[in-house]
Amino acid sequence: MNRKQRRKAEKVKKKLTPSERNLSEKIFMFNQMPDACTTCAEPFDKTDKSMVFSWRVVVHQEKQQVRLFCPKCINKTKEALEND
Repeated sequence: MNRKQRRKAEKVKKKLTPSERNLSEKIFMFNQMPDACTTCAEPFDKTDKSMVFSWRVVVHQEKQQVRLFCPKCINKTKEALEND
């Protein structure tokens, strides 16, 4: 991205209201979501309603990272925390 493009993008970004900016950041983070579980690499289908409601998404705003976890990995983590 050259200087002219960056300046234009910054100018557009400044014109957005805070709520619009917040929404655009969330949409950007949603596009960064992986297609498989971060721990076990089980594939994730965004069109399957049961998968969408049972899987967990963890977003780290500072690092701009999105992690996706399947129900099996979530249960393993809960069991490990309970045993400690």
